[in-house]
Amino acid sequence: MNEVQNFVFEGLGIRGSLVRLEETWRDVIAEHDYPDNVRRLLGESVAATVLMTTGLKGSPKVSLQLQGEGPLKFLLIQCSGELKVRGMAQWRDASEDKALLGEGRLAVNLDAGEPGRIFQGIVPLISEEIDSCLEAYFRQSEQLPTRLVLRATEERVAGLILQALPQNDPNDETFETAVAMATTVSARELSELPARRLLPRLFDGFAIRLFKARPVTHDCRCTPTHLAGVVRMLGVEELDDLLAERGEVELTCEFCNRVFQYDEADIRVILSGHTPGQVLH
Repeated sequence: MNEVQNFVFEGLGIRGSLVRLEETWRDVIAEHDYPDNVRRLLGESVAATVLMTTGLKGSPKVSLQLQGEGPLKFLLIQCSGELKVRGMAQWRDASEDKALLGEGRLAVNLDAGEPGRIFQGIVPLISEEIDSCLEAYFRQSEQLPTRLVLRATEERVAGLILQALPQNDPNDETFETAVAMATTVSARELSELPARRLLPRLFDGFAIRLFKARPVTHDCRCTPTHLAGVVRMLGVEELDDLLAERGEVELTCEFCNRVFQYDEADIRVILSGHTPGQVLH
């Protein structure tokens, strides 16, 4: 199950989305050895970024960045309007008995794909939980009452978002009732039950209109063409120095953690404007 579904509460000005990822999530972490707490935070952030993307008009690209002074140094999630997602995290010492984030900031970037239409919202990290930090972002940047429920394991990630739309009273008790219901969902229900069964059960008494599911796929961009472009950006002088020192040029994709090596013949092909086959190790 690698999909996201939007839904609305009929006649109440409340929208929501539900995401569940299995193979896509395993592709994100396949070549990484993340500590459990880093993996959980990364998974919840992947789910949250997909939920934010699917709730926007048009097909914007959304990126979520966390930078902290705690054991987690940096986290980046990117999701396209076509719901292709990738993510990575860097950490120092992520012992389970330590706070993971510490002081830092969360940034959300929206790229509408047009000149001058890139928007950024930045909020401080107010909690060790990504859902609380993102709810603070929505209060400040979007000014929409929002609640997120996020769950992540080694095998799958899942998430649920509820938002009171502008025509809805932000203090509407109905929204608070729906939020209270949403928080009762178990990790198993959220990640395993089909939406058509989960939502009527979870929001008993409300009329829910469920829209068609959209697939979510993994998107690592370390293609031969992209990597050749990275090599060219290094410049002839630096490439010559690397070849003289090591006999090869090595690139590591921070997202998929794969290593690509190019010998002198490969470099000459790239500098001539062509793309050699990948040498993957």
